Amino acid sequence: MKLCIKYRINPSEEQKKILSELSFFATKLYNTDNYMRRDVWDKTGKIPNWYEQKKALNGNYWYKLLPSQTSQAIIKNLQDNYVSWFKKRKTDPTANPPMFRKKTRLSPLCFYQQFSLKGNELTVIMSRRYKKERNLDKLVLNISAWKTIGKGTAKMCNILYNRGKWMAHIVYEIPEVPIKHNPEIMSVDLGIINLFGTVDTEGNSAIYTGKQALASQHYFSKEIAKVQSKTMKQHNKKCSKAIINMHRKKSAQINQIIHIQTKRIIEDAKQKKVGLIVAGDIKNIRVNKDWGHKGNQKLHSWAFAKSLNQLEYKAKLAGIRFDKISERDTSKTCSKCGIVKKSNRKHRGLYRCKCGNQMNADINGATNILQRYLRENNISRSIGSVAEPLIWRVENVLPS
Repeated sequence: MKLCIKYRINPSEEQKKILSELSFFATKLYNTDNYMRRDVWDKTGKIPNWYEQKKALNGNYWYKLLPSQTSQAIIKNLQDNYVSWFKKRKTDPTANPPMFRKKTRLSPLCFYQQFSLKGNELTVIMSRRYKKERNLDKLVLNISAWKTIGKGTAKMCNILYNRGKWMAHIVYEIPEVPIKHNPEIMSVDLGIINLFGTVDTEGNSAIYTGKQALASQHYFSKEIAKVQSKTMKQHNKKCSKAIINMHRKKSAQINQIIHIQTKRIIEDAKQKKVGLIVAGDIKNIRVNKDWGHKGNQKLHSWAFAKSLNQLEYKAKLAGIRFDKISERDTSKTCSKCGIVKKSNRKHRGLYRCKCGNQMNADINGATNILQRYLRENNISRSIGSVAEPLIWRVENVLPS
């Protein structure tokens, strides 16, 4: 399996100029490729595929200045963006195709065979044309916070400029963790106020609250809006170092809370000998949703995919299988009698049905997900009565 680890790069001033130049070349290549694709689209109604574009751009100046696999990765990235656009158009006809990147944007640089990692030194190889024009064949970069991951092998390196810092995201190939074929199954329902609600086949349930993450997001969103307003009035700009720093802090705090709560879920699953975690599929979760002004603001800024991705990779590292299933109507369905009624979901996360079922709405949703999975996979297992959920909160652990 693959595992990505992030490193901070500590380049010299000269190395910063080189990295910025290479990232600028990547932006130029991306925009050139996008222009060609759009031109073909206007003339034929079709988008050329990755192989056709790689062949067409093989002699391009920007293509040659970058290592060949780096250039190919840029073309592949744009191809993936177009594929995502085509898929999104099926549910959202107003979806826009991939846009051109601003000239000032520094695009990521992807390396495969053209890099090596030894200790705290990351070496990347330049292309022949770059070597000829700049008289530089390789770049040796110092990275901080060296981490060991055991028997992993570095397979790919992605260098990017993010919020004033140069970072290296290195993907390792690590041995597969043996799957634990335990019979117990745990379902997970994703939410906003409560990050996760879980139920297992033994009837145990738990709520992993996200109130602190929500409070952090609300606080920083208001502060960022205030500073942006002042910056616009004084300098006619929407961004500043203070705003960038606040975005960084908000992201760090929310990521930390998601990390803590997903880690707790996996620890609980291991303790209860769970062999499979099944989560509600969040695909198109934001499409055609209207929860009012405040609800929409929370929904459209929430890190659903990040929460699910962290849970999935941690489950795999623990040898626990992970699967997803449609969560359609699970929040509106009574887990006891099966009636589907939106109004049954009351305020403060309470689900109340006329059949007498009254429980936390997230636990009700997780129960429905588990029941649906058992039913669709012909697993003859009864959940029984779901116990009162344990509440897991996060307090006083936010990074500064």
